[in-house]
Amino acid sequence: MSAVSRANHADGTIDTALGRVSSGDLKWVYPHEHLLISMREFAGESIANYPGNTEYARREIIAMLREVRAHGVNGLADPTPMGIGRDDAYVRLARSVSEATGVHIFLSTGLYIPRHWPQWAIDETAAQIGERFCAEFERGIGETGARPTFLKAAVDGEVGPDEEKALTACAYAHCRTGAAVHVHATRSRRAVFDVLTACGVHPSRIYLAHADMNTSESEFMWLAERGVRLVMTNWDFPYHMDQDEARRLVRVLIDAGHLDKILISIDFALTMENRWTVGRFTWDNPDRTSYAYLHTGVLPKLEDAVISKAELNVIMHDNPIDMVARK
Repeated sequence: MSAVSRANHADGTIDTALGRVSSGDLKWVYPHEHLLISMREFAGESIANYPGNTEYARREIIAMLREVRAHGVNGLADPTPMGIGRDDAYVRLARSVSEATGVHIFLSTGLYIPRHWPQWAIDETAAQIGERFCAEFERGIGETGARPTFLKAAVDGEVGPDEEKALTACAYAHCRTGAAVHVHATRSRRAVFDVLTACGVHPSRIYLAHADMNTSESEFMWLAERGVRLVMTNWDFPYHMDQDEARRLVRVLIDAGHLDKILISIDFALTMENRWTVGRFTWDNPDRTSYAYLHTGVLPKLEDAVISKAELNVIMHDNPIDMVARK
């Protein structure tokens, strides 16, 4: 079993799609946004098979990233894992848009929900899958040489045997690399916590995405009190948490001393709709058409209602940088 460094590089830099960046050069970072995902009938397919769609997406992403760059954002953490598009072609897309805009793209390694798993993930043990993740930290993704910065798992319902295997694989790789475990967790968050901590993951390295979906104040506090990081992404989804309640919960967490546990993003993505069309993951909100909606539609309401500029800087700068750093 080869060793994988648990620390950031000796010079304090963090891996991105284009290489290393100093954490001191990072401004605000979006902690949960996708570039171009392959789902539905395209699940498991490479975007390389659809060069027209990919080129269209590249131009659109560049325009959107230039928008957020104008708002002081120069980092985006992309939790797209293997099985829904993240491969060598995806890395090349990430490099192209990053080079064109100056926005650093932080890549992940891991798996999405089981129905999107490649065959090898179905066949292999948690340790074997964990070794695959470690190999990407050590040697890079495919033939690209680009290294991921964090791990990804997904739980959409109960934590069954497959979900437990994926979480255990991430914990295995975390214990070798120090990378954060970022979990798509719409339910069963305490069970996710139990599996990961039993496998040696410190709660402060657990990032629960979509933490503001199917939740309550008591669950938020239970997780935060144990050190878990809460990635709130469901802003202005018409059929999710009431937005006044979501903003209130941000204030409740801050007042309880948990400012360092809060991350905010909008989970935007371009999506492969068919062989000729790229769509936008808007969640039925016609205003949520780009990454910049976080700045134009979400953060102003938060800042006006419940948080100070200094607190917002911690949420959008300090906390996401902690996520992509290896500790």
